[in-house]
Amino acid sequence: MNKKGYVLLNLLLALSIILFLVVFIVTIFNSEKEHAKILDFLPVFLMIVGLSVALLTPSTKSSYQLFIGLGFIFIGGFSFLLMRSIIGGTLLQLWPVIGIGNGVILLIAGLYKYRKISFGYVIPSIAMIVLSAWFLLFSLKIVSISFKEFIIVFGPLLLVMLCVLLFVVYIFKRNSKSSEEPDQFQDDELIPE
Repeated sequence: MNKKGYVLLNLLLALSIILFLVVFIVTIFNSEKEHAKILDFLPVFLMIVGLSVALLTPSTKSSYQLFIGLGFIFIGGFSFLLMRSIIGGTLLQLWPVIGIGNGVILLIAGLYKYRKISFGYVIPSIAMIVLSAWFLLFSLKIVSISFKEFIIVFGPLLLVMLCVLLFVVYIFKRNSKSSEEPDQFQDDELIPE
């Protein structure tokens, strides 16, 4: 791993540790009810698990572990902000934010693995971000029609546009095929050597 990759990873881990400590201290000192203390520790637990998995990433060099670790840290931090009412809204309204965050984290994991933009990671991450942002518009009632009515009217057009987009990506990928990027995800990275 080059020096730039270690700096980025160490920066992400340092920010995660700082966020964890802040959330843990605020959770311990601001729990109002006795029965709610257990639920208050759920985001902290998720962040501990995510931090421990992310800390193992430099030794195993697995982008899968980085994705899982940062995902747990993001979900723990997001649920902490929702539980403390720092972010206005409920989980029923803001659930697509988790998809947007995981799309960004998947892009980071792809950059970590290949040190460049890889279609194997970019296409799913962009799809997650765009779909989640789209669902967020309906969830927050920014779009005036219901999701069901929208799909009935525009569903076939969206499917045709998706097919054209996938065909364009296939043609582009076929013309710019590189030898170091595999066509499929490799499962051997999940098993540490």
